[in-house]
Amino acid sequence: MKTNFLGYTKPVAASVVFVTLALGAVNPANAAYLNDQNITVSLGSSMAPNPFANRTTADSLSSIIDAPSASASENHDQSTHVWVSGGPLELDFDFGMEYNLTTLHFWNYFGEGFDVDNIDFTFFDASKSLVGSLLNVMPQLGGAGGNPIFAEDILLSFPLNIQFVNAVLTGSNNQVDFNNIGFTGQISPVPEPETWAMLVTGLLLVSLKVKRKSA
Repeated sequence: MKTNFLGYTKPVAASVVFVTLALGAVNPANAAYLNDQNITVSLGSSMAPNPFANRTTADSLSSIIDAPSASASENHDQSTHVWVSGGPLELDFDFGMEYNLTTLHFWNYFGEGFDVDNIDFTFFDASKSLVGSLLNVMPQLGGAGGNPIFAEDILLSFPLNIQFVNAVLTGSNNQVDFNNIGFTGQISPVPEPETWAMLVTGLLLVSLKVKRKSA
């Protein structure tokens, strides 16, 4: 018989499903777009105090997460883009609370040579414990050879309970040029005491069934 992820057979599958539902799962209908209204971004530890070639750090950082929605278009110009010349760009995002992420949104530059060619994402929970990573993301060019630029949507299937994200962006010729990064996610549900009680009961039932089978 087919086993589930805990190694138990079908008779205990219902209890395992109960445990999953008790903890909560991502509901796409309740997902929210995350940008400068509800998250912050700062330079990663590897960055110099001011890595931006033609603008102040504060202005450039605010441009990274200011797209009003995941479907918004942007014109790539001196007042909207983020450009680093001479190496990679490392960014740290803080959502302020834990989210179950579903999608990354990335507005890349529209031409080769200055665009972002690779992004490594690392995900952490509220205690800054590692949850997972998404490495070697190769984003598409933005736009159709020019403005306007629309986001590429990169679906995520694993990151639950995420508060912090580290991103390292690199490009050919040591150039990194893009418009925005955004996220879509749902606030991670916090189980009520009654839910924890049901969860413990479900786990005890699973344990009893396993003991009976092994007896």
